[in-house]
Amino acid sequence: MKKAIMLSVKDNVATALEDILNGDEVIIIDNDKNSIESILSLSNIKRGHKISLKNIEKDDCIVKYGFIIGKASKNIKKGQLIHVHNIESRRGRGDLVEN
Repeated sequence: MKKAIMLSVKDNVATALEDILNGDEVIIIDNDKNSIESILSLSNIKRGHKISLKNIEKDDCIVKYGFIIGKASKNIKKGQLIHVHNIESRRGRGDLVEN
């Protein structure tokens, strides 16, 4: 089984600790290396990239480290790769007002 780490209970993504292949079972662990859940990968995911922990609707916030890092640019299924093809960053944009 492959592993990914979720760093905050607020997160809806985890970071892959090793390369993950489509169809792999992925154990999600916390900072203390406790197993939180097991999910099925729906994508090939390189080490260091994000995997979705739940179904995320277009325009929903993507949360990592307990902070919003962007919003979904399309619907994302639990177990899919989250990367530039389906997330829009909020950082560095002058047209957004932070709440």
